[in-house]
Amino acid sequence: MILVILTSALSRKEGGHAPVQPIEGIPRPSGRQKALPKFLGILVIASLVGGVLGGLSGAAGYFLKGEELGAAITRLLSTASPWAMALCATVLLGSGFYQYRRARTAFRSWDSENEDVIQRAEERLSLTLLLDSLTVIASFFFFNAGIVYLPQEVDSAMIPLLAIFLVVIALSILLQQKTVDLTKEINPEKRGSVYDMKFQERWWESCDEAERRQIGQASYKAYTTLNKFCPYCWGVLFLGNMVFHYGILPSTVVLLVWAVLTVSYTREAIRLSRGSR
Repeated sequence: MILVILTSALSRKEGGHAPVQPIEGIPRPSGRQKALPKFLGILVIASLVGGVLGGLSGAAGYFLKGEELGAAITRLLSTASPWAMALCATVLLGSGFYQYRRARTAFRSWDSENEDVIQRAEERLSLTLLLDSLTVIASFFFFNAGIVYLPQEVDSAMIPLLAIFLVVIALSILLQQKTVDLTKEINPEKRGSVYDMKFQERWWESCDEAERRQIGQASYKAYTTLNKFCPYCWGVLFLGNMVFHYGILPSTVVLLVWAVLTVSYTREAIRLSRGSR
């Protein structure tokens, strides 16, 4: 929010527009007065929609036997998880290695003059890391789905599931290592190894001010996005519990993530504000 305000103020200053003078005797409405009616309207509409969806979810849970439906979905995911994990890894990791090879080829053929080539190579490496992260997330999901019935049930599918999971994680680490190594070739000042437990700290220390500012902007975007996502996710899980009756644990985990995000951000903001004085 502060960044947006500062940006707006700077753009108005650079544009050379004269400030608007308030009409004498007529108080100008504050930003809060302008935003409050809209906020209350959204709150009322959200409450009505939530009430309707809650009623429909309760009815669906009663008529559709949500517990049986949830158990059937869980059983299906558990059965299909080894092959679903392999399929996702093939698509995501395959695309990641493809992007890595394209970036490496572009860097090897670079003539040291055209900076656009390096820019495109670094964008491909960023996309590679994104695909790598999605692979890890999908693998953890399908691994969790595959062992949901442990230790009550143990079948022969557990062994290929574990084997596929370990292979996928190993390939994911390999791809990340290759991506970081190529990034260090492009930017020799970068430091850190993916096998170092303090990799994030060492990488941050090797970044210049412009890169740190870019990381900060991206982190703030991720923070605001997750702050918006968590309430919606909680609402979906709250309504879903009326149908599938899976208890409060999923909603509690979302709220815990939301709390950790908020507390960590606020603590770091306080620490940085003290250091700047």
